[in-house]
Amino acid sequence: MSAQIPSVDSFRERVLKTFDAFLPSTGDWERDGHLPRELFAAFGAAGIFRERWAAGAGGGLALGRALVEEIAPLSGGAALALSIHCEVFIQALTRFGGARHAALLGAAVDGTAVGCVALTEPGGGSDVYSMTTRAVPVDPGPDGAGRAWRLVGEKRFTTNSGRASHVLTLARTGAQDGAFTLFVVPLDRSGASVTGFYETLGMHAADTGGVVFDVAVTEADVVGRVDAGLMYVLKLLDYERVAAAAGVTAAARAALALATAHLRERTQFGRRLFDHQALAHRLADRWAETEAAAALLDAACRDARGEQLPHHLVAAAKLFAVRAGVAAIDEAIQFLGARGYTEHYPLARMYRDARLARIGGGTDEMLRQIIAMHLDVPDPAASASLARFAAESAARAGAASAGQPVT
Repeated sequence: MSAQIPSVDSFRERVLKTFDAFLPSTGDWERDGHLPRELFAAFGAAGIFRERWAAGAGGGLALGRALVEEIAPLSGGAALALSIHCEVFIQALTRFGGARHAALLGAAVDGTAVGCVALTEPGGGSDVYSMTTRAVPVDPGPDGAGRAWRLVGEKRFTTNSGRASHVLTLARTGAQDGAFTLFVVPLDRSGASVTGFYETLGMHAADTGGVVFDVAVTEADVVGRVDAGLMYVLKLLDYERVAAAAGVTAAARAALALATAHLRERTQFGRRLFDHQALAHRLADRWAETEAAAALLDAACRDARGEQLPHHLVAAAKLFAVRAGVAAIDEAIQFLGARGYTEHYPLARMYRDARLARIGGGTDEMLRQIIAMHLDVPDPAASASLARFAAESAARAGAASAGQPVT
């Protein structure tokens, strides 16, 4: 794909203009638990997906964030669904799909094909190695590698499954622990089906359902190389985490803006709520935490090396953004009192939607483990500093024992 890259501000304006036509329907989406496929078609017709990917994964990352940041305060479910389609499904086809998936990629960026991503299973989510979905070779090629498979298994908690035309899924394809392959399967193919939808705490509009497979797949359905799917998924998850952090932070900023206006306008005991220091200082704390989360996400994105995001920084950004964002939205509800607790204000929906980010795209616990693994690798610069400190301490101790003045 090639196109002129728009400025982030003009891209944001186009995102909002495209979404404006659907804004009156967001309440229906929340109630019904489904998005219209026309939403994806409208964003495709407006060139949103194509422009985001014109500069590639890393080069267009600011646009991917902008898409989520503009939609998340208005509909967390829509932001999640659009980001899964754009940042994960389209990215998989763009980076790993190759010529065999060029036609599907074109339809995806035009919004006429809609993707969902099915990874979690009944028996495991974070533990990928517990995955039981398997693609069994039924037509081995001359080198013994499968050229056609029977894909059998069950996936759960699949965002976009209600309106998707295609599902991107991971399955075991070899005896080795790391032998997984990424497949893209049309959901209208015999043997692939959506089993139903979940009643969730939040993200009601995100079409979250289950998918079962007992379906024939061929080499034409493989994304990337056979047995290399896990590596691809780990790369894709970093982009999903960036989108999640961006969405929660944007919702938190919107919630704090609503709370700030309320504190300015509402009076209690003859004074504006803003003039009660206890409230103003709590607002200041939540604002500082939210902006710190945004800055950490900025740092993670700046440290990208081409398409490769810094795994540990992205994990830290999502971990901190969710903590700060949920706290900010919760505080905003508290500031508005009973008003904030009603569905007449968006805060209740924001609160429900934000909670998913502690689970989806990598649980808090998995993110902490990623960070801990990074910290467990010796840092040459830190080791050199410690060595200098040890040498200086030894010199000072020697001088003191010799009765010399220590400076």
